[in-house]
Amino acid sequence: MRRRRARRRRMILGAAAAVILVAIGSTLIYWNLPQTRLGRALDSAASYMNATDYVQAREAYEEALQIDDSSELAYRGLADDYMAQGMTQQAREALLQGYEATGSQVLLQNYTATVLNDVVERINDGTADLQVLGQCLDVLEIVPQDQDALNLLSEGAKRVLTDGEQSDILLDGLDGSETFSQYQTFVQRLLSLAEASPADYLPAVEACCVIQAPSVYLSLSHAQDYRAILERAQALGASQADQLLACLDVQADMSAYFAPMFEQFEAGNFEAAKDFIVTQDYAAIRDQFISGTMKYWYGHSYIPVTKEAIVFLQTDGGWMFSYVENDGLARPTGTIRILGQTMLDLGVQRNCIEYVPQYEPGSYYPHTEYEIVYWNTMVSGIATDNTNVVSRMNYRFAEKIYTAEGMEARMIYDWGGPNEKRQTE
Repeated sequence: MRRRRARRRRMILGAAAAVILVAIGSTLIYWNLPQTRLGRALDSAASYMNATDYVQAREAYEEALQIDDSSELAYRGLADDYMAQGMTQQAREALLQGYEATGSQVLLQNYTATVLNDVVERINDGTADLQVLGQCLDVLEIVPQDQDALNLLSEGAKRVLTDGEQSDILLDGLDGSETFSQYQTFVQRLLSLAEASPADYLPAVEACCVIQAPSVYLSLSHAQDYRAILERAQALGASQADQLLACLDVQADMSAYFAPMFEQFEAGNFEAAKDFIVTQDYAAIRDQFISGTMKYWYGHSYIPVTKEAIVFLQTDGGWMFSYVENDGLARPTGTIRILGQTMLDLGVQRNCIEYVPQYEPGSYYPHTEYEIVYWNTMVSGIATDNTNVVSRMNYRFAEKIYTAEGMEARMIYDWGGPNEKRQTE
């Protein structure tokens, strides 16, 4: 009997021990389940956040993501941690990473709101630039129809691309800096999105490609690239793109037309201007300015032609352009000027061209300019016999030397041509 009872006790004790071991094992298994570990990490992170211990909170959220990289709560918490420290960029990256890992629309909405709120803040405090405006494109490349991003892009362009009076974003700086390449990259991203949904993107395309400022400066080294942008914008229906393209067409024709004369003037061959200014083409350019019929090319009196830059001008009649002669904006390597106003000599309109060689603005004086005129020379007494006065067309050459004290001109009134000699009839 005693042996039986002892054996029963051993069996009972063994069973109890087995139950205890099973219980301990179950507890250990539960304690180490991924969901349990994830919950502990998230609880720790929340506690640290409440205590504003953001470093420990971030480590806890990162631990949670190591356990489960599809935890929406962990990504949201990590983004909140970064935002609490003012680390907006890192917060955006956490939300975007979370959306890409989980497909969570909540994370996506938080991401877009965080990005666009930052853009609004930067625009309002005047620190926005193309990189900031490009954050709207970051959103649109994920959510192409996000209307908030589209509206912000259109409105932001009016502030980022212009100072209100003019835009220099297409103009290279005198120090060699340039912003066009950044602008080109930005606009090409926009146009790629717009070409998939033209109607939705048209306002943004118009705001970014046809820059709305009274004056828009463009370095001619970027003319072809800007033309390509305008052509894509025009194909999408952008209003006024056709006017800017027409300006570029005229500019290209005129730059090519005057290129040989730049070469002659730069070589010091001023006599080449004699044949040039009496051609029908040159007279037609002159007459269009005098009559006010010149299309797209803007100018009064002495109209400059340069090789470095142009400025698009918004006028009552639409967009026009002018070559830039202002050496505070673009430093010309030489300027040709056309006389585009009425200047009659005994009823005959004179032809005139001027050339201004390149100079260093810091050492302007002495400064020399050259002028070649084809005019009716009777007033200079070329042809008179005291009984019958005959007017004749001839050339005048002027070398004008400017000093701090004033200007001194060396004139040759009978400068070659068939009527150089005095005659009587």
